[in-house]
Amino acid sequence: MSSPRRPRPPDALAVRTVHIDDEVDLLAHLPETLTAAWVHHGQGLVAVGTAARLTARGPGRFAELSRAFREVAAGADVEDEARGRGSGLVALGSFSYADDSSRESSLVIPRAVLGVSDGEAFFTTIAPAGDALRPRNWRDVFSSTPRAPHTEATVEPDHTPREYQGLVAEAIARIRAGEAGKIVLSETSTAALSEPLVLPALVRALAEAYPTTWVYAVEDVVGASPEMLAQTDGGRVFSRVLAGTRPVADGGELAEDERRAFRSDAKELAEHAFARDSVTRALARVADGVEASPEPFVLRLPGLEHLASDVRATLPAGVTSLDVAAALHPSAAVSGTPREAADAVIARLEAHDRGGYAAPVGWMDAAGNGQWAIALRMAHRLDARTLRLQAGGGIVEGSDPVLEHAEALAKTRPVLSALRALSPRG
Repeated sequence: MSSPRRPRPPDALAVRTVHIDDEVDLLAHLPETLTAAWVHHGQGLVAVGTAARLTARGPGRFAELSRAFREVAAGADVEDEARGRGSGLVALGSFSYADDSSRESSLVIPRAVLGVSDGEAFFTTIAPAGDALRPRNWRDVFSSTPRAPHTEATVEPDHTPREYQGLVAEAIARIRAGEAGKIVLSETSTAALSEPLVLPALVRALAEAYPTTWVYAVEDVVGASPEMLAQTDGGRVFSRVLAGTRPVADGGELAEDERRAFRSDAKELAEHAFARDSVTRALARVADGVEASPEPFVLRLPGLEHLASDVRATLPAGVTSLDVAAALHPSAAVSGTPREAADAVIARLEAHDRGGYAAPVGWMDAAGNGQWAIALRMAHRLDARTLRLQAGGGIVEGSDPVLEHAEALAKTRPVLSALRALSPRG
């Protein structure tokens, strides 16, 4: 068997980051030419162009891309006067869920980045060394976010409710037979749009409606993830685990007695414990001093409430955010436990290769610091007018197929709501 082809690093890059004195509203500057975006509470990174694209497939994809990016960083000429989170050389990436996926995993180094970190704005340009065609003003590159024409979306699930509930029942049967303790099953739906998708407008709609999530658009995936897989900065790592869900009405929340029942529900606590423990065990292999929330707390999001645990640890020198993401992927929150057994059942029951769904999506800088969320509440862009939405939930022995189906539908709400918002403003 031939060895996998290593990503070829690009020619040496010249990277220049300047501080922007003005206050910058990232959501107002998502240009038509948008390549990638990463926004949380109005801060993050917006990118255009491609200075380099590194790709890999297979079980070694994380290590191959990490190594290739380190080679790029070692050869880059960087001037960074901002020195903020995400300034200087940066790559935005999307990985595929499965080792055998036909979809490429990639790190994209953009030509230009507009960023906001801790309220401070910066502008980065990246180009082959000696390239004289470098923009001087960030407004020349990051023009105003375009409006989208009124867009209708026709959504067709892959299964009828009865069919999907039957798949959940089969997963429960496999759990009762001892094949796994938890299986995370997902449903896919196809959204056909009446007009070509205006990606910047969709990103803006997601970020405005779900500001507490990490809104991303990288390669073919776009969504609003509530789950941070690996965030690193200065030797510290943070991960947020979500498992256990209650759908609520738009704009509503659980009543206090319902929330108390949620926090003490044996089925939800078992599902959450599988996910939290899988993260703490995996993180202990690459980090020191792992600490998790003593009890799960309730995280409230529009349309859903989750049981959540925060996990923190200290990183040894040389361990990057991507190394941590690789060690944690896939957690029991998106696969199940034992992982190999759960993934085998998922591959048999789900209609499609997961592609970028439930896999790491985010960014990393030259020092290895970065943020990698789990690509949830998402869609794949199949073409200009077609999206494939995907969402699911964790199944344990006590799961109810009807409720699991309702949860999967509720988790498609962010993208569907954002699509409905794609109409002229005012």
